[in-house]
Amino acid sequence: MVGLDTNVLLRWLIAPDEWDIGSSRSEIDIVQKTLLADNVEFYVNAVVLAETTWILEQKLKLSRKDVCEVLDRLLYSANVVVAESDAMNEARLLYERTNIGFADCLIARMNLRAGCTHTLTFDKKAGRETGFRDVRTPRG
Repeated sequence: MVGLDTNVLLRWLIAPDEWDIGSSRSEIDIVQKTLLADNVEFYVNAVVLAETTWILEQKLKLSRKDVCEVLDRLLYSANVVVAESDAMNEARLLYERTNIGFADCLIARMNLRAGCTHTLTFDKKAGRETGFRDVRTPRG
């Protein structure tokens, strides 16, 4: 299994023909050979997925729907192992139906899976969703 950094994953997802951006020909050949090799599994951890979704949405201005399609491609790819895949899928579903950032959705879902009753936040939007609690909202 080969771990992928955000910069490699993004190029693989959105610009597979543009590997030469800031790379030498030998670096490009090594990466392409690895990505195209048979029987190679790639590992995407939670930080890489959170960074990727942020860049897709904030820097590349992809719609939430398009970001969800990219997440689906990764979550259901035969040669990609996504860390915390159950939490990732739950976060993706929450992200799709709300206007909360993917990283916040992921934080809450990973915390719930770790046994937390909720995740404290100052984010009013997130504080209204299951798994979060706005610290400014009195409990009653």
